[in-house]
Amino acid sequence: MLKIAKKVVTDVLVIGGGGAACTAAVAASRNGAKVVMVSKGKVGNSGNTIMIGGSYGMDGESAYYDYKIPGADPSFTREVMFESIVNDGFNLSDQKIVQQFVDDSPRIVYEVKQWGEELGERFDFYPPGNWDVTGRSFGRALINGIKKCENITIYNDVSVTDLLKNGDKVTGALGMDLYNGELIQFEAKATILGTGGFQPYTLKSSNTDSTGDGQAMAYRAGAKLADMEFILFMVTAIEPKEYRGSILPALCTFRAAFDYDAVDASGKLIDIPKKVREMESVSEMAKVLDMYYYGKVLNEGRGTKNDGFYFDFHRFTDEEIDRMFDAVMEHFEGFYPHGYYHGESIINYRDYIKKHRRIEVGFGGEYSVGGIYIDENMMTGVPGLYAAGEVGCGAFGANRVADAVVEMIVQGYKAGEVAAQRSAGEVLVEAEKASVAKAVGTLEKILSNKGGITVKQAKERLQSISDATLKLLRNEQTLAKGISDYEALKEEMDNISITAKGLLYNRELLEALQLRNLLTCSTVSAKMALMRKESRGVHLREDYPLIDNVDWQVRLVSEQKCDNDNLSTVLPVVTKIPMKKAERIDYGTYVMTEDLGMKNQEDAK
Repeated sequence: MLKIAKKVVTDVLVIGGGGAACTAAVAASRNGAKVVMVSKGKVGNSGNTIMIGGSYGMDGESAYYDYKIPGADPSFTREVMFESIVNDGFNLSDQKIVQQFVDDSPRIVYEVKQWGEELGERFDFYPPGNWDVTGRSFGRALINGIKKCENITIYNDVSVTDLLKNGDKVTGALGMDLYNGELIQFEAKATILGTGGFQPYTLKSSNTDSTGDGQAMAYRAGAKLADMEFILFMVTAIEPKEYRGSILPALCTFRAAFDYDAVDASGKLIDIPKKVREMESVSEMAKVLDMYYYGKVLNEGRGTKNDGFYFDFHRFTDEEIDRMFDAVMEHFEGFYPHGYYHGESIINYRDYIKKHRRIEVGFGGEYSVGGIYIDENMMTGVPGLYAAGEVGCGAFGANRVADAVVEMIVQGYKAGEVAAQRSAGEVLVEAEKASVAKAVGTLEKILSNKGGITVKQAKERLQSISDATLKLLRNEQTLAKGISDYEALKEEMDNISITAKGLLYNRELLEALQLRNLLTCSTVSAKMALMRKESRGVHLREDYPLIDNVDWQVRLVSEQKCDNDNLSTVLPVVTKIPMKKAERIDYGTYVMTEDLGMKNQEDAK
């Protein structure tokens, strides 16, 4: 029998170690709360936050007038930013959440930048109001901000397995300390999730740490999930194996001086409109267009056996390839002076290209646009529970184009501020014994199971199902089959078995719990993708190729009742920009002709 080793009592519990969690902790502390942070990795050095390698900023108007930044462009106003986010989100954004993003981002962006510059970290400005920064530098900036607060206690390497409740109220969480082999019961007046997104594509994804823990835990605790059908993809390497999941192919191609040919499995050139190729160096919307055009090729059966294609360099000489990589290295100079991007050698990547003249690439999950349904105060609808950053949703509608880094820090700060203020006069309520027993019982069951599906088998099955189901171009048949396969896997995973039977250093147990969370998120994602019978944003249906503003200008939400997913629709919150005219529009035509693509990205380069 597992027992609680200790209880930790606080005012505000922050779960996560990235940007949203860090600014939430700082804001809660500044508002008088005692704060405990719990991260399954190292605070400021885990999750997707440290993977950033680019844009971070504010509107040009604020940069120019409020912060006197040399070179800032005031023409990119707060209003232009607001309109860009809503329009580029295909009009499904919660406009109150967008307004919070626009209003709060300047001061928080500037302060976090100051935290980094105090340590000598590099932030390179470019107009209208952006900086280039590395994930490592950003993480160190966040840690510096936390160190300025006296009442924040950090528990690193502690994985939260479930939220705890008393009645309808979330009262904290159960944590598992693998390095001490202990269970910790965290009790708090308010709990904030800053746990990041989910990426169900293990073969091609750049980050295996985004396992949907916060979304799944909140869902089990009574929160709603929304917009889960929208997953932003990006180009990642498939082969060679040493670069599998790497974003270097995409990172290099998003530089104006870098060129390549995209070819299918047979070597036939993939026809991409010139305008799309031109956008790759300047606009986040290029990712959507890449999905659309490359996805068609894959769906026609012209892809590789790994459901990929090739970046081909046969028409270039060694000298031309060297010049392209020199331009890339010039950009990275100062950030990655030794030619390594997060441990990956840019020079070796260049040499591989010169030797083989092509690299196999595919689309891996980059960002989950969907997540926990929240309001502009980061409240989830479950008393005592808040969510911020990629774990939540609403800012970006059907497509993420604005800075996700900014989203997480401004939403994190808002969550911490509101949670501390609203809980200040509250009396601490302990979790019900039944809630604690249920959370502990989940662990005991996994530890005691014998002869069921193994973690390795479950992981391979989940990967295979997700690759076939939540792919670039979806249809009724593959989605329906995928949902059936997910539900069958869920039954098998109820009896998942692991080798080690204790808590100490039991990474296999942790992976089993993460797979459970990924399966929950992936299943809801597939059900929403099946329900949405249109193409919109980063959700593409080959059997419903039109943007349908007649029937589907709505958000999809799901609530778990009696272990079932109950889907429904809600209208987006509208404050300034009205919904689009009720008509059906060709997706490719719309994207190419509408004024889409964040102007702060387009004007910068």
